[in-house]
Formats: sequence, C-alpha cells, structure tokens
Amino acid sequence: MEFKSLIDTRRSHAPDIILLLTLFVIAFFGVSMVFSASAIKASVIYGDSLYFFKRQVIWVFISFGIIFLLQNFDYRKYLSLTKFFLLFSFAALVALYIPGIGHSAKGSVRWFNLGFFSVQPSEFIKIASIIYLAKVFSAKHEEKTFLKMTVPLAVVGIIFLLVLLQPDFGTAVTLLFVSVAVLFVSGFSSLYLILLALVSVPAFYLIIYQVNYRWMRIIAFLNPWENRYGIGYHITQSFIAFKKGGFFGEGLGLGTQKIGKLPEPHTDFIFAVIGEEAGILGAVIIISLFVLFFWRGMKIAFDAVDDFGRVLAIALTLSVTIQAFLNMSVVTGLIPTTGIPLPFISYGGSSMISNMIAAGILLNISKYRETVNETFKSNDKEVWHE
Repeated sequence: MEFKSLIDTRRSHAPDIILLLTLFVIAFFGVSMVFSASAIKASVIYGDSLYFFKRQVIWVFISFGIIFLLQNFDYRKYLSLTKFFLLFSFAALVALYIPGIGHSAKGSVRWFNLGFFSVQPSEFIKIASIIYLAKVFSAKHEEKTFLKMTVPLAVVGIIFLLVLLQPDFGTAVTLLFVSVAVLFVSGFSSLYLILLALVSVPAFYLIIYQVNYRWMRIIAFLNPWENRYGIGYHITQSFIAFKKGGFFGEGLGLGTQKIGKLPEPHTDFIFAVIGEEAGILGAVIIISLFVLFFWRGMKIAFDAVDDFGRVLAIALTLSVTIQAFLNMSVVTGLIPTTGIPLPFISYGGSSMISNMIAAGILLNISKYRETVNETFKSNDKEVWHE
C-alpha cells in the first residue's frame, strides 16, 4: 500500500459566526444601556438627552466597519508591521505629556481632543503591545530562557509606566495581566513567572501603598459600609443598584441610581445600571456573553494554523475578557475601585474601537486553520481523510 500525505496550512474558511453574533448582541445591548444611563445627564449638561446615545451609535457602526475590514486582512501581515504599530502608538502616548497637546480631565491626561471626539492612545498601544509580544514569543527558534523575556518585558514595562502616569491604572493592569498570560502560553517556565512576580512586589508597593488615593480605595474595598458617605460611597451605591434591581430589574430607563449617585453611570459603572434595570438576570446574561466570547476566542486560538496566530488569539481574547472581568469585579465589590470601561458596552470611542480591532483580528485568525489531507492508495482504490 502506498501512503501520501499533503498538508494545506492556509485554507480559508468563513469567519467564526458565533463570535460575530456575540459581538452584535453585546454592542447593541450596550447602545440601549448607554442611552438609559446617560439620557438625564446629557439633557442637563448638553440640552439633548440623545447626546451620548448618538455618538455611541456612530462608534458602533464605525467599529463594525473596522471589523469587516480586519476580518479580511491576513493577520500574518502584522509580523512585518509590528515595529511600525509599536513605535507609532508609543509616540502618541509620549505626546500626551507635551504641554498643550494632551487633554486633561479630572486630573488625568489620557486623550487627544480632536474636536468632535477624543482619542485615548493607551487603548491602541495595548493592541500594538499584544501583537509585539505575540511575534516575539511565538518564534520557535527562540529558547524560552529568563534572558529572552527581559527585553520584551522591559518594553512593556516602559509602556506600563507611561500609562500608569496618566494615570490609567485599569488599562495598565490589563496590559500587565495579558503580558504574563502570553509568557505562560508561550512556554516559559513557571519558575520564571514566580521570579518575575517577586521582583514586581516592591514596584507594586510604591504604585499602590505610596499613592494615597489608591490606598484609600483598598481601605474602601475592605469595608465600604464603614465609609459609605466617604471613600466607600461609590461602591455602596453600586450595591444599592443591584439590590433595587432584584432578579428581573426595574425596567429599562426606570433606574434611579444613575441620577447623581453612581459615578460615571454610562462608562465605568454601567454594569451597575444594568444590574438595577435588567436585574440579576440581565447581569448574568452579560456575563454569559463574555464567557461565550472567551470560549470562541480560545477555540480560534487552539485551531490556529501557526504559533503566531495561536498566541495572538489567546492574548487578544484575554485582553477583552480580563478587562470585562475587572470592570464587573469593581462594580460588584470583588476588587478595589479603578476606572476601566466594560468592553463593547461602556460609552467611549477609543475603548469601543480598540476592542473591536481585537475582535476583527480574531475573526481573521478564525478564517484559517490547519487541515491535513491523507491519501491512502491501495491498488486502484483511493480513500481521502480530511
């Protein structure tokens, strides 16, 4: 019997339809919640109850346009564009610190004000960093030694500090968690990760304990009700929102916690508005949709045709789901308060577009998977296995 094996490593398929439908459901549910959470505030400040809603609709349509472009852009081309993406986004991040360029709001300098909209560079350098790490750590010829991970981590460390200085602790922590996850899935020894954690302890002592408002958030997290009219006010108001909502919620638009009680109800604390108006049931549905996103993203990673696609898909999936987990954990009091939007739901163009870029790249990776064709010939008989 004669045996023949052919390997087709780049066969195109349709993108993952379940992931795409999940994005549609989350994003358009998010639009309705942005309207509900922001209508009163928009009416008072801008004289237009649809002010935030109209802008969010525009961002959603732009984002899905980006998705349909990126799902047809071969992800392997990012290998040659990695340096450009990283340097461009790094330059944008540094430019924020030039007087007169960065836009300051509530003590933070995170945005470029372009008139009709603002751009937050930290959201996009997160994507550039992920592509860079996936490229570096997916190289098969590289030994997984402690020395090999120091230079890439130093690059990410500099980005981490720049983002932290804005300050944008939520985005910085998300980037840190994703970087560690990339190291783990790339095959680095657990011992290296433990050493890295030990080295990081003094840094986190300085970042958290030595910065008064962050330490106060830790105290508020440990006992919010003791400081319910002080540093624990925001998180206790979030708890009250969930209590009012019960299991089925008070109904879309009928919540009252968003009126002068929840901080940033249409951005960082929109999950609390969901809890009040859609109830525990609505909150569980949102959590389930992010779990579905995680499952499809990991499936795409495991089916990827090469190591770069696999590591990139895992990192992008974790980038979205870790951010979602952090936001929902803050709102439900599982971790100390930090400002971080809920992906695809919170109001904001930069967050929406950067997360949709991640989803678009994932959809492109899902179009390719390894296919092995084996031909078995016996006399004049041929059998194919695929």
